[in-house]
Amino acid sequence: MILFSEFVQWQNFAASRLGLAEVDERRAEAALRWAEDLIMIGAVKGEIIKTRHTLSQDSDVAAARQRALDAYAVRKTTQVVFDNCERSANLISRELSRRTSINPTERRNARWNP
Repeated sequence: MILFSEFVQWQNFAASRLGLAEVDERRAEAALRWAEDLIMIGAVKGEIIKTRHTLSQDSDVAAARQRALDAYAVRKTTQVVFDNCERSANLISRELSRRTSINPTERRNARWNP
């Protein structure tokens, strides 16, 4: 039961970290859109290709794009940790349910049989 409690606590911790990672990812995506929009505002009508080239070469946009990718990577790895904690807690819960549902005589007999 102690092991189950610990896994649930780790699952709660991972869930809070996952929430923070999702918020950070959204912020990074919004910052990227903002940086791209600043360049697109200055675009002259009919020169979209030139503006897109400028967009791909801009250092602020490149830095914002890298921050968005980093935030995505953190969220994905945090999601994996959360999913693993959840899966482990479910496994332990099923095992506890199985062991507590066995009759006391069956448990006593199983103790002496290899």
